[in-house]
Amino acid sequence: MEEYNDSYIENNKFQAPFLLAASFQALIKFQGRSINNGVLFWQFSPQVKAKLLIDQFKTKTEPHIPAKDLFEAIETWWQEITEMKDRGIKNGSY
Repeated sequence: MEEYNDSYIENNKFQAPFLLAASFQALIKFQGRSINNGVLFWQFSPQVKAKLLIDQFKTKTEPHIPAKDLFEAIETWWQEITEMKDRGIKNGSY
């Protein structure tokens, strides 16, 4: 996890999909993705809300994220990881 200005950068395989699913419910804004040294990062804002959502996730408290949204976010995470690895293998850099 890294933080810049009002953004929250996440790469945890549980927390990043949770935040993406929260963005489907307009609880937070997904700002994009980046890859640094072969590691996928997703960026969200505002930072304070992202931290609150992660705390709620860890303590199993509100908000309720629909299961379908969470499963779609998890699938998106793993698709991006797979695509990133495939590109690295094809380019000989992985």
